[in-house]
Amino acid sequence: MKLDGKKVLMVIPYTQFRDEEFFEPKKILEDEGAKVVIASTVARVCRGMRGGSVQADIAIADAKVDDYAALVICGGSSVPDFFWNDKKLQEFATAMSGAGKIAAAICLSTVVLAKAKLLAGREATVYFLPQAIQELKDAGAKYVKKTLIIHNNIILAEGPPDSQRFGQAIRSALAA
Repeated sequence: MKLDGKKVLMVIPYTQFRDEEFFEPKKILEDEGAKVVIASTVARVCRGMRGGSVQADIAIADAKVDDYAALVICGGSSVPDFFWNDKKLQEFATAMSGAGKIAAAICLSTVVLAKAKLLAGREATVYFLPQAIQELKDAGAKYVKKTLIIHNNIILAEGPPDSQRFGQAIRSALAA
């Protein structure tokens, strides 16, 4: 397995996360030997928009950058409420990127990376929601309607149909 020994922190809102944006990349990473740790605002059972559920192992605030090779922030309809203004998550993303580690986000969660000042002056994608597009622009990113964007250690995907390609891009980046 190419990713044996690599730990990935996958962050999901505790309610209304997009099942495929979590479960598809998680399977791809675990199939290659990565250890996936699940985080949310608190350690509790998290429920997806399509009926899936999963136990969050830790709270975002308790995660340590040194413990992980990648940060993967999943989307869902509750992301704007829970994550867009989560300073701890923004700080974690900034620290991961600053350490040369992978910071990946899909759907509405790409706004978190924008607010963490990781997308300023770069092309960025987000689930097509006018408010989300405006958030990217306000953070200095250039919105483009692409399904997958890779900037070195930053990986962005537009939405649910891109979940598999998103997971494969993270896998490739971790294996490099």
